[in-house]
Amino acid sequence: MRQLLRSMASGEPVKLRLSGYTFKGMTRLALVAEQFGYVYMDLHQDFEDQCAIMLLLPDRSEHAQARAAANWARYPHATDGRSLPPDEPEVRELLKARMITDLNRQYSTRHRALVLLIPSLAGTWELWSEFKPENRTFALLLAGGFFVLSSSLIILRITLAQRGSTKYTRRLEAAGYTAVTDRNGRRRYYPPGRHLPGPDSLMFSANELGD
Repeated sequence: MRQLLRSMASGEPVKLRLSGYTFKGMTRLALVAEQFGYVYMDLHQDFEDQCAIMLLLPDRSEHAQARAAANWARYPHATDGRSLPPDEPEVRELLKARMITDLNRQYSTRHRALVLLIPSLAGTWELWSEFKPENRTFALLLAGGFFVLSSSLIILRITLAQRGSTKYTRRLEAAGYTAVTDRNGRRRYYPPGRHLPGPDSLMFSANELGD
């Protein structure tokens, strides 16, 4: 939290690399940023470094700037990471829904399956190569069973992610959020009454978020 507030002092876009993240913690960070003149824009998972990358942009609207000024006056010691304004449960849940939707739509279903399948294939090969030639029949059965089990878990994981994405999408649409397709082909949701993001925000691709 202290790192976030210090980074926001520059008035420039902020990218946070978050390891061991939870949606509760990430949502809290984004909500605090929005209380002090920033707006949540995107959440991207870096599989290589096993972390999440959150993009926050400065909100130049008069309403956001007035709210930020009022909160800085009300919470002058906010940079300690503890003296912070509370958040509203409904707003928190809707922001969490946006984050989950953004992560679930980072990659297509086919691409996600391929990414998850690589460790499964590597594990299958390791099991097969561990056995001597005279035990290859047993190795084949063991490796085959491992591959079937791991593939089933991959399919289950993708299915659950799709169901979760559908559930949260319906919640956002019911709350009046606006659907926008970004340049990566992802369907994103933005709060009602807020100006749709312009070139400054939609020009961030998944690769650029990971830089």
